[in-house]
Amino acid sequence: MHTPSADRLLSLDALRGLIVILMALDHVRMYFSAAPFDPLDLDQTRMGYFFTRWITHLCAPGFFFLAGVSVWLQQRRGVPRLKFWLAARGLWLIVLELTVFGLAWSFSTSWRWFGVIWGLGASMLLLAVLLDLPRRGLLYLAAGFLLVHNSAAELLGHAFGPAAPLAYAPGVVDLPLLGPVLVIYPLLPWAAVMMLGYASAPQLLRHGEVSPSRLLRCGAALLALFVLARSVGFGEPMQGGIDATRLGAQALLSFLNVEKYPPSLQYVLVTLGALCLLWAGLEQSSRRSSLKGLRALPYFGREPFFFYLIHLFLIHAAALAVAWLCGWPMDYLFWQGVEPNLVPPAGYGVGLVGVYLAWLGLMLAALPLCVAYARFRRSRGGGGIWRLL
Repeated sequence: MHTPSADRLLSLDALRGLIVILMALDHVRMYFSAAPFDPLDLDQTRMGYFFTRWITHLCAPGFFFLAGVSVWLQQRRGVPRLKFWLAARGLWLIVLELTVFGLAWSFSTSWRWFGVIWGLGASMLLLAVLLDLPRRGLLYLAAGFLLVHNSAAELLGHAFGPAAPLAYAPGVVDLPLLGPVLVIYPLLPWAAVMMLGYASAPQLLRHGEVSPSRLLRCGAALLALFVLARSVGFGEPMQGGIDATRLGAQALLSFLNVEKYPPSLQYVLVTLGALCLLWAGLEQSSRRSSLKGLRALPYFGREPFFFYLIHLFLIHAAALAVAWLCGWPMDYLFWQGVEPNLVPPAGYGVGLVGVYLAWLGLMLAALPLCVAYARFRRSRGGGGIWRLL
C-alpha cells in the first residue's frame, strides 16, 4: 500500500475514513437486515439495533462539516477559482445523484431521490455564491439558522411552498422532467452545517495544523449545549429530554433519539460535538504514531467519493447474490415508486450479527479498490476531471 501524501492531514483522512465505513454499516443494515422495524422506533427496537443506527448519525454531519473544512483548506487557489470549482463539483454531484446513484440504490433506471450527494452538491453551489461574504458573517448566518430553524419550521414551510422539500422540510417534490422525487436532504439546514465547517476551520486548524486542544474544547462545549438543549426541550421538533414514561435503558435511548430529517439543533450539537472529540483523538494518535491500529482509515478517507460510489454497488450486489442463494424475496432489492424499500418482507435477511459480518467482509473487499484508485489518481496528478471525483 502507498502511504497518504505528506501534504495531507492524516487525522482528517482518518476521520473521513471512519465516517464512510460507519455509513457503510448503516447501508449494509438496510440491505441485509431482517428487522421489520425502524431501529430508532423506541416502541419496537432493541439496544443493539438502536446504537447501530445511532452511531451512523455522525456520518452526514461529518460529510458536510468536513467538506466545509476542505473548502477552507483550498483557499490558496484564490476565491474565483475556488468558486468555479465549487460550482462545477456541485453540479456534477447533482447529476450523479440523479443518474448513477439512483441506479446504485434501487437497481432500477427509473428510481431516484435527492439524498446526501444532492445535498452536498447543492450546498457547494450555495457556498460558491456566498463565498465573498466575510467568514465571520457566514459563521453567524449558519449558526443563527440552526439555532432558530426548529422554532420557525412552520414559517419556513409556508415560505417555500411547493419547493419546501428542496429547501427545508424533507418530503416529495414534483419536478419537471423528473416527476415525484423524494427529498431527504433539504438544502438550507445541511448547507448551514457545511458553512460551519468552512467558517470554523481557521480556529480548529491553526496555521494549517490540527489543534487537538481546540477540538476537545469545542467538542465538550457542543455536547454540554446538547445536554442543556435536550433537557429543556429547545431545538427539536418534539419535546426533548428523558421520556418520563420510559425507565432504565429506554430512558437513555429517548434522551439520545434526536431528529435527523431535517437535522435539528440538538442533532447538530451532539453529532458535531462527538466528531470534534473523535478528530482530536485521531490527531493525538497520529502524533504519537499510535494510529497504526487504525491504519486502514486514511485509505478509505482519502477517496471518500470513490468509496461512496463503489460501496453502494458492492452492498446492493452482494445482497442480491445472498438473496438468490438463500431464497429470500428478491423483489425487495429492486425499488419502485417514490419511497425506498426499508421494511423487509417475511423470510428476508439476517440478524444483527450477520449484518456486522457482512459489513466487515464488504469493507475488506472495498479497501484494495480504494487503495488502487488512490494510486491511479495520484499517477494522473489529481487534477482536471479527477478533482471532481
